[in-house]
Amino acid sequence: MTFYTYSYLTTHHSTWQYARIGLLIALLIVFIGLFVHYLRNQWNVKYKDLSIITATLLLLVLGLQINSLVSLQSATKQTGQITATVQQVAKQLKVKPGKLSINATTTGSDLLVKSPKGYYRLDYNSDGSAFVLEKITLENPEITLVKE
Repeated sequence: MTFYTYSYLTTHHSTWQYARIGLLIALLIVFIGLFVHYLRNQWNVKYKDLSIITATLLLLVLGLQINSLVSLQSATKQTGQITATVQQVAKQLKVKPGKLSINATTTGSDLLVKSPKGYYRLDYNSDGSAFVLEKITLENPEITLVKE
């Protein structure tokens, strides 16, 4: 079973976003360079073909980046919900949120919380607006803790 720390939930960022932005900038620079070189030497068709290939790659990476940003925005919203839940649990248990770990990165059913006081299960009501903490004992827990 995997538990995620509060610091992981609050600071988890995708480093691929920065790599894709760097790739976009590099492709844009190469495209501009090839296109300018083609405009200077219009008789040389290979620069036109290379600029078209680069523009196609640029559009492909741009599409992937936009798709990834939409997914990241959705994940950030869901992570905000789970961090708010962790803060509420910390308040009820009278511990700091940094000492808690939870077994999911999104809200849903079957949430378990690992705290210094033990393991707790979150029981949500039917509309999901409130929860009850129930202390549990795990039999043979195989816990993996994901930290930032």
